[in-house]
Amino acid sequence: MSYGEAVAFKQLFPAHHIPVILLSLLQAGVALRKKADNEREDRITNRLCRLLIRIPEFRDGPLDVHLQPEILSNDPDEDTPGGKIDLLVSCAKGHEVYFAIEAKRLRVCSTGGRVTYPGSYPYVQEGMMRFISGQYASQMRAGAMLGYVFDGKIDKARFSIDKSIRNKAKVLKMKPPGGLTRSTILAEMPIDETGHELVERFFTIYHVLVAVG
Repeated sequence: MSYGEAVAFKQLFPAHHIPVILLSLLQAGVALRKKADNEREDRITNRLCRLLIRIPEFRDGPLDVHLQPEILSNDPDEDTPGGKIDLLVSCAKGHEVYFAIEAKRLRVCSTGGRVTYPGSYPYVQEGMMRFISGQYASQMRAGAMLGYVFDGKIDKARFSIDKSIRNKAKVLKMKPPGGLTRSTILAEMPIDETGHELVERFFTIYHVLVAVG
């Protein structure tokens, strides 16, 4: 293989690891609880990471989870990072081969139980769009969104996200008919996916919602 061919070669994150990661998020999420009515997602993600590393595939390998690592910009002349991913799962296949997970809060309530921060708009605009723009996982074909549902009402959170996705279908480059659909790789589990027709690749975002109320 010539130098030019080596540079052009892009290895994908192994697809058979993805169901394990998604199921691990659900497993760890069962024990996850918020510590305050308005707790930031970074602190919850920190605790989630501690739960994940106890799961055999992370504890013993081949998977390794990294908490909020900085990612390099695609521009070799750029001096600042391209951002921070909430959770990054690697599998010893190289620096650019990873599965990115972006976490957002959903249905944050006041002490009286009224939803003061639905969270579906930032979930789409500040979460999903980072995959669509190529800021995250620019060489990969899949990533995941993780929603922390503060009041535990996952069905309502899912409905709100689906509505926001359909409203932004064009900018999200949604595959018709758009919206959330149950995952094709884990059809029996409460995991959704969305398909996105990007310029040079098809990208799948998996959606995992966990109750932290």
